[in-house]
Amino acid sequence: MKPLILCACLAVLTSAHAAVQMPSVFTDHMVLQRDLPVPVWGKAAPGEEVTVEFAGQKKSAKADASGKWMVKLDPLKANAEPQVLKAGGVTIQDVLVGEVWLASGQSNMEWEMRMKPDSTADIPQANHPSLRLIEIPKTVALTPQDQVPAAWARCTPESVASFSAIGYYFGLRLQEELKVPVGIILSAWGGTRIEPWTSIEGFDAVPALEDFVKDTRSKLLGTDAYRAAQEKHIGDIEAWSKTARAALSQKQAVPQQPAQPTTLPANQVTPTSLYNAMIHPLVPYAFRGAIWYQGESNHNEGFGYTDKTKALLASWRSVFQQPDLPFYFVQIAPWQYGAEDVQILPQFWQAQRECLKIPNTGMATISDIGEVGDIHPAHKKEVARRLSLWALAKNYGHSEIDPNGPLYASHAVEGASIRVKFEHTGGGLASRDGKPLTQFEIAGRDGIFHAAEAKIDGDSVVLTSAAVPQPRRARFAWSKVAIHNLMNKEGLTATAFHTHWPVDPDLGDNLARDCTWESSDKNTYGWDTGLTDGSLLEAPPNCYATSDSAKFPKHVTIDLKKAQAINLVRVSAPSVGSTKTVAVSVSTDGKTFREVGKHTFTLGKAETAGLTFPDAEARYLRITYVDRYDQLAGQFPNTFAFTTEVEAYRTK
Repeated sequence: MKPLILCACLAVLTSAHAAVQMPSVFTDHMVLQRDLPVPVWGKAAPGEEVTVEFAGQKKSAKADASGKWMVKLDPLKANAEPQVLKAGGVTIQDVLVGEVWLASGQSNMEWEMRMKPDSTADIPQANHPSLRLIEIPKTVALTPQDQVPAAWARCTPESVASFSAIGYYFGLRLQEELKVPVGIILSAWGGTRIEPWTSIEGFDAVPALEDFVKDTRSKLLGTDAYRAAQEKHIGDIEAWSKTARAALSQKQAVPQQPAQPTTLPANQVTPTSLYNAMIHPLVPYAFRGAIWYQGESNHNEGFGYTDKTKALLASWRSVFQQPDLPFYFVQIAPWQYGAEDVQILPQFWQAQRECLKIPNTGMATISDIGEVGDIHPAHKKEVARRLSLWALAKNYGHSEIDPNGPLYASHAVEGASIRVKFEHTGGGLASRDGKPLTQFEIAGRDGIFHAAEAKIDGDSVVLTSAAVPQPRRARFAWSKVAIHNLMNKEGLTATAFHTHWPVDPDLGDNLARDCTWESSDKNTYGWDTGLTDGSLLEAPPNCYATSDSAKFPKHVTIDLKKAQAINLVRVSAPSVGSTKTVAVSVSTDGKTFREVGKHTFTLGKAETAGLTFPDAEARYLRITYVDRYDQLAGQFPNTFAFTTEVEAYRTK
């Protein structure tokens, strides 16, 4: 009988051990984070005691009623010698201890080593036994998940070829500098926005996103708000059904059925979907910090992105129980973005710079190595190096490193010049190619910018332009395609800036914004939308426009809502059409107009004119298209008149 009893006991033990499961982030070849408590967790039979053994430590925990268990190993010292991690009946081989980083974002973070010639050339030499890699597969979920299929691998030419180039180069740089094992967890998906990578609780943590998160909750499966919205809809349907039956019985029309509330789909666009499926399964893995390359898909929303970055960090820092989790991100590169206004991307760059105010963040600026014709610039090794400077300086004791490039600090008008002072100039400011500095512009009271001559003077750049004898403001690299040459002598590039954006204290409010207007010759093609929104986008419908009648002059009259003093009108003409001379007039009664300025535009060139004049009382502002060019621009008949923007100000 005893042999049978023994066999039965072994069967019970085997069954118990077989119930022990660990998340897929625990596999052979993994790296555990040094010098921090290390959570080890998984599932087992409810009430089962699970013992974890590693590096001389032995700790136990009982699975709760749902089968979940977790222990925390005491902080470990770095160790490049393979060790064994045991948890119940699970054995994990070849475990190293060192530094672990999460690499996340969209396609530029995901971009594989084999996809560009300069990184492809490094693949054959990529045998690094102490560098380990794991890639989280692309998947989505509407609720937080505990598992995702993935496995760690040693860094070899075979494993690295399809791995993130930035992740690899960043990890290799740390491994070579620190002389300890490094693990990189890649969780990235091309074309994704920041919202899917953020938990709903992260959005809750940012008051400015209250309306966004309220709307999201009402559409997100599993939330109380979603349930309430759907229950209300069911009630509405029941009431509608009674009303519909009554209408039919009386031979009347049945009212329209109430529309069902929206349910967000399970895809990579839906807020929280990637956090749930590709971040939450890692929780609460111990790692040092995160690197982030994302923003192209959010680039047109300005400072709204700053708030969403705050939400992302609130999300990650909470669930990984690291309130000071380092987060180093890439300021996205210049790119064409189709016909989009050239200022939209620079405004987004300022939103990214604003993220530096979030504690324990850092920004790698890469405008000098962007490629206007390619949204995926090739120089991933240099991007990774600049990210690694932040980690080395802020997390690994290299206080001699300043990871910032030159950042705008202040400006001052000095007669006919403007002095722009920079911080983080390192060993001094320099021109990357030895040529005169590029992409600097200055403007006077009218706010119209002209190219400036720029000269380095210590930690400043002094700007002048013959076209602006009385400068008031400056901007630098303020275009989506701006690739400039200002850097510090350590080779780190300067960041774009605008001294008078987003607030222009000289101009004040645009008094023509959101005002109604009338055209003397109404346009019926859908272009005459009268947008005074700061955008110079030429594609319709984004302008004031007249019909194609041959009659000239023509005019557009804007109602400023009330009589008020103005002294500056800015008028912009597109590169298409044959707009020539434009006159600006003002009136208090809409009947008698007084001309206050005139400008002749260049054919085929997008151009803005600033017409300044003494304070004039105006309720109505008239833009008169005095004449036209005989030649055509953009193949539009020369009988149309176009202006992409009309703005009215009372400057100080």
